[in-house]
Amino acid sequence: MTDRADEMMEHAGHQIAHIYSGLASACAALPLPITLPTGVVTSEEIIPAVRRIVEIIEEVPLPEDQQADLFAVATYWLAAVDLYGINVHEFEESRVAGVMGILLMAGETLGQLAEWLLNDRD
Repeated sequence: MTDRADEMMEHAGHQIAHIYSGLASACAALPLPITLPTGVVTSEEIIPAVRRIVEIIEEVPLPEDQQADLFAVATYWLAAVDLYGINVHEFEESRVAGVMGILLMAGETLGQLAEWLLNDRD
């Protein structure tokens, strides 16, 4: 990869980690907490954990809107990781743009969930 491609992928990787960290924090703050792996982790640990959120979302005791937000963040994050993984093997700048766009949506939705967790829980 070129230096520009490496920089783009590095930035995307940092954003993936940032959104995951926020997701893990939000999950820990849920009325019935969900514990995601934190610290030094591998994709082999965290991807199945986020997939599990998608599988159990209907069992999570949250209002419908917050349940939808949690589902959206998890699926956005998984989509970004999948697209990032394709790009590792076959770089295409437009894929990095797609990763960043997906993560932007994930971040906005995560912000909505965090706002509820911090202020509107009652």
